[in-house]
Amino acid sequence: MSKNNFFKISLVFVCILSFSYAQKDPLSSPMWNDVIKIFFKDEAYVIDKNIIIKVPSFADNALQVPIYVDASYYKKAQRLLIFADLNAIIPLLDMKLSGLLPVISLNMKIAQGTPLRAAIKDKNGLWHISSAEIKSFGGGCSVSSEASLLEISQDLFGKYKIKTFNINNRKRIKLSIYHPMDTGLFVGNPEFFINKVTIKADDKIKAQIRTYASVSENPRLIFEDKASKNNYEIILEDTDGNIFRINTRDKK
Repeated sequence: MSKNNFFKISLVFVCILSFSYAQKDPLSSPMWNDVIKIFFKDEAYVIDKNIIIKVPSFADNALQVPIYVDASYYKKAQRLLIFADLNAIIPLLDMKLSGLLPVISLNMKIAQGTPLRAAIKDKNGLWHISSAEIKSFGGGCSVSSEASLLEISQDLFGKYKIKTFNINNRKRIKLSIYHPMDTGLFVGNPEFFINKVTIKADDKIKAQIRTYASVSENPRLIFEDKASKNNYEIILEDTDGNIFRINTRDKK
């Protein structure tokens, strides 16, 4: 590489870093600078409207707030992060992608109205951040799950439903599983939630996902794959060491 080319590349990189730190929060969150340091440290980022985030106009039920994120604009995304600035548990999920699309739908718990962020790390290592405002009276993170209050039986715990179907030239995977997803913030209820999800297709890993207790009780998850695979295996692990193996060939 010539010195001129090296200088040009270095200059572009410096400009990206400078641009990143100059970015202002479009939602004016008091936690913006803190969450940027927590999740991105010194990595470069830009504000980006190419990531679609859908949230309710007002979240009446703070225990079950539906969200949808579609970052499929980025064809070779490496990672998807979703977090809520003002939540008692700020992170929602961290999704490392190995072929699965950066698209997800799920329900979450919120402690109060909060900005919701979705961030994509592209093939060049640059973060793209999009935001949406969740309006709510809150209170969802410090409430015990209904399942814990009812002392869920072994007959229900871990039961699941799964369905796969084609839509818009994509394969959609729809999964729900019975689990309390306790945050540990309610007195007397220890932290107990699904914290790892691995998705495989034809024995190859498509995504590895870290999930947090801010995911709602009895999670309902929707994923999308750009390839139309026939056989998926989803492995879920919780903080108590339980492992749930779900195969689309053995649907319940």
